[in-house]
Amino acid sequence: MTNQLQETQQMQPAEKKNELVTKVANKVKAMVENNQINIPENYSIVNAVQAAYFKLTEVDFKKKTSLMDSATPESVAFSLQDMAIQALSVAKNQGYFIVYGDKMQFTRSYHGTQAVLKRLNGVKDVWANVIWKGEEFNVEYNERGQLAFKSHSVDWMAATGKKEDILGAYCIIERDDGVQFLTVMTMAEIQTSWSQSSMQTVQNKYPQEMAKRTVINRASKAFINTSDDSDLFIGAINRTTENEFEDDKPIREINPQYEIDQNANKEVLDFVEPTIGEIIQPAKEVATQKSTPKEPEPVTVTSDGPGF
Repeated sequence: MTNQLQETQQMQPAEKKNELVTKVANKVKAMVENNQINIPENYSIVNAVQAAYFKLTEVDFKKKTSLMDSATPESVAFSLQDMAIQALSVAKNQGYFIVYGDKMQFTRSYHGTQAVLKRLNGVKDVWANVIWKGEEFNVEYNERGQLAFKSHSVDWMAATGKKEDILGAYCIIERDDGVQFLTVMTMAEIQTSWSQSSMQTVQNKYPQEMAKRTVINRASKAFINTSDDSDLFIGAINRTTENEFEDDKPIREINPQYEIDQNANKEVLDFVEPTIGEIIQPAKEVATQKSTPKEPEPVTVTSDGPGF
């Protein structure tokens, strides 16, 4: 009897967690069936939520606990739901989970934001690049007086990976009709955004990829908030963007899983305490007729850092 009681007590937490995963998956599937959201045909809600569940139950050997045990069930369910509504997957390094106090939140990666933008009605493609010292980046005004991409002369030797060598970054979003939207940020603007973020350690460690992530998030705002897509979908997108800039919330534990290359060694990154919400600097967002843009810069992935 004693053994049966102990076995029952040990199974209850796992059963509750599995029940939580099932409920989240069923709720999102119901949204799809009721035409509240659209999910790509090749996206498996159950598989994505289950993969996230396994990540959340991984035990941090230093703290002897998992992210799942560090957060309230309600916040876990909500963060899993936000991930699934956006059709993202932690297995593909499209996002990660953060725990503030006892509240879990889902945040997109650079590739996650790219995937989400391409799901918006009318968006054909999106890419971002970093401008390094020694490179020439040129823009021009078109016949309508709008700033347009002209050229980017790349010097691969200039890509040192050091924050102090970055002049800025830009993002181009191309619509189905060929119109392109250019967003340019100077490094000063990027650092202003970083200073309000809860992820400063990662930004300092991987400035190149985080600069691209910052400018693509800036560029996406106009598209996201003027989209005629599902309110549930847009709401999930906005929440996961804002999660990075929560006000004065102590971070209890974090599992960045930042787009780390599948063959890279996993490491736990220490994050600084978040400060106030993001300060939005005026971004140079413009529409221009299609020109021939520079091909997207290939993401360099090493065993020392994330692939973003």
